[in-house]
Amino acid sequence: MLEHDKALHLLAHKIRKLRRKKGLTLEKLAYENDISKGNLSDIENEKRSPSFYTLVKIANGLECSVKELLNF
Repeated sequence: MLEHDKALHLLAHKIRKLRRKKGLTLEKLAYENDISKGNLSDIENEKRSPSFYTLVKIANGLECSVKELLNF
């Protein structure tokens, strides 16, 4: 099993990579999926772990599954 810090790092990297690949800004992804920009920024910068509900919102916004986000 991955350590919490390593898992958080890998998740943050994957979210940022997919967001940029789709050409989305933090603001757009957050606004269109009812997530605060600060919360999303904290997740991408490894300052906060997302709740499952937030992870579902992020996955929906990135047009992928939660499983895909957690597949590392």
